[in-house]
Amino acid sequence: MNRALNIKNWKDGGNSYVLKGNPNNKWVGFQEKVLSELSKTFNNNFNIVIWTDEQNEDDYYCIPFKTIKHLFVNEHKTTGKYPNRWTATILEHRFLMHSNSQLSVDISEFYSQHLIAEPIVEIADDYFIENAKAEINIRLKQSKFRKGVLENFGNKCALTQISESTLLIASHIVPWSKEKDFRGDISNGICLYVEYDALFDKGFISFTDDLQVIITSDLSKLSTQLQEKLIIIKGKRLRLPLIKPLNVKYLHYHRTTIFKE
Repeated sequence: MNRALNIKNWKDGGNSYVLKGNPNNKWVGFQEKVLSELSKTFNNNFNIVIWTDEQNEDDYYCIPFKTIKHLFVNEHKTTGKYPNRWTATILEHRFLMHSNSQLSVDISEFYSQHLIAEPIVEIADDYFIENAKAEINIRLKQSKFRKGVLENFGNKCALTQISESTLLIASHIVPWSKEKDFRGDISNGICLYVEYDALFDKGFISFTDDLQVIITSDLSKLSTQLQEKLIIIKGKRLRLPLIKPLNVKYLHYHRTTIFKE
């Protein structure tokens, strides 16, 4: 397991801002309110910890905030949907601000490094406490859902039989954000290889009530490569769940709401 997960996050009384980056480009977002509170509490002596691969114990950065503090100014914030935060990516061990890739810092020396040791300070703020409780609760539910869905399909992709756990996604049929009551129901989940999870999530594929793959009909707008991937799996049937059948009501929702007919 990635050792970054053992680093005590600010929500748990530590002096680190632990964030999971996008696996493809280590894209990550920083909340202004959190950075402001940590800066005041620790006088800027805290860490930015970024990790991506849960299975790789040494794939993380532990960056002293002081070394990148100069990048976090108002003119470098994102605009549009999330105006009160900063976003960045990591490329070849360089921390790049998303607003301007010329704003960068070499962070190679902080790859898989230890913490800046600081006394634990309790952040007494109702907002942070309630936010932490809510996020922990969500993570526990997501973890339980993933475990249940993967077991329901024998820990293999229901389409390909791929069994590497790091490549398997517990795909929600009705999205997590749409129906709170369905979130923990394993009949609302399909174990899919990450590539097919993306196709399912974006509505390029869906499934009939008898679990056959259907593909979007307007292939002409898609790249040749994607067309080929979709045609290959058209009509293929999902492996049957082992514990609990998929709920046909959820499948109908996906076909009528998300699927690109």
